[in-house]
Amino acid sequence: MQDASGCVYPLSMIRSLLICALLSSLLGFLSSCGTPSNGEAFFTSHVKPILEQNCLACHNSDAHPSKLNLSGPDAVVATRNSVRFIVPGHPNDSLLVKAVSRKGSHPNVMPRLDLSLTEDQIAMLREWIQDGAAWPKGESGKLVAKANPER
Repeated sequence: MQDASGCVYPLSMIRSLLICALLSSLLGFLSSCGTPSNGEAFFTSHVKPILEQNCLACHNSDAHPSKLNLSGPDAVVATRNSVRFIVPGHPNDSLLVKAVSRKGSHPNVMPRLDLSLTEDQIAMLREWIQDGAAWPKGESGKLVAKANPER
């Protein structure tokens, strides 16, 4: 085979390059299958434990007075009086951040005054929301209330 400049390439070399390119693409595709996104991995390792240990004891069903159920991914789209609890990409507009930060005009700070989140925990929630609030579907996205080992 000959290119535009007149260089001749053996057919076996072109075939080898094509096979390498296809294998590389296939490996990239297969490595991404079934693997959580970075946002979902961050949720699972950082956000999920915060919510399970500090929020889920109360916010585990729609029966809670706030109507905020944090037990699954529907929490990302939950609203109260047309205000979203979690606004992906906008932590400052998210009622969840306002409540746990104990700032702004949110009347019901959470968790209770004697159980504040640490600055690091609040920063992780902010980062998660800023990065799009990815919440995995399926079992890894379901939350279950757990005792907080620090309390």
